[in-house]
Amino acid sequence: MKISEPVLLDSNVLIYTQDSDFPFYKISTNLVKMVTQGELEGVLAYQNLLEFYSVITNKKRVTAPVLPELAFSMIENYLNSPFRIVYPNIRTASVFSGLFQKCPVPAGEIFDVFLAATMLSNNISTIITANTKDFEGFKNIQIIDLKSL
Repeated sequence: MKISEPVLLDSNVLIYTQDSDFPFYKISTNLVKMVTQGELEGVLAYQNLLEFYSVITNKKRVTAPVLPELAFSMIENYLNSPFRIVYPNIRTASVFSGLFQKCPVPAGEIFDVFLAATMLSNNISTIITANTKDFEGFKNIQIIDLKSL
């Protein structure tokens, strides 16, 4: 796989790296490895790291939850890795407003709109995700389906 531009890895990609029984474990682990070896310019939004923590520490969402201390250590590892970390910035709110007006979403999906706004306000236009439908309404975002890699 050759991707020449920066690509944001969605939270589900990080989550899948935590258990070899998860679907897409192998490809997700490979993507993270490609970033750490400099073969792929990987990006994470801080929001992804928070969602990663929320899922992997929750016994209702995973069969083998991780202790909070270990999950926090994993986040620190991502923060100190070659991943580029993006945050909401001064443009994010206006981008969010524009996206929401063009593509209103149910309350539970508002976080995807904010992630899209964070991406676009940081000049990131490509995402790898297993949840492609979450981003289909955003015409400025190229979606790479994790399932197709």
